[in-house]
Amino acid sequence: MYQLGILDVLLIIVSIVLIVLVAMQNSKQDLGDSLTGGNSELFKNQKERGAEVYIVRATYAFAIAFLLLGLVIFMR
Repeated sequence: MYQLGILDVLLIIVSIVLIVLVAMQNSKQDLGDSLTGGNSELFKNQKERGAEVYIVRATYAFAIAFLLLGLVIFMR
């Protein structure tokens, strides 16, 4: 039977946090409007402000940690 090591548990924790961070982010556009063409400002750049900046930065950090942990686990 396979036993989970510390890196495996860490990868699970990082992936759960990453899922939560992605779910917390605001959508920059409505999917329905982009499919039907109802949104005239579809490609307008919107800067994050306030707490959104920290959520986006944390998402990047956890995504990089997820990739690196995955590579380390794969290579061992």
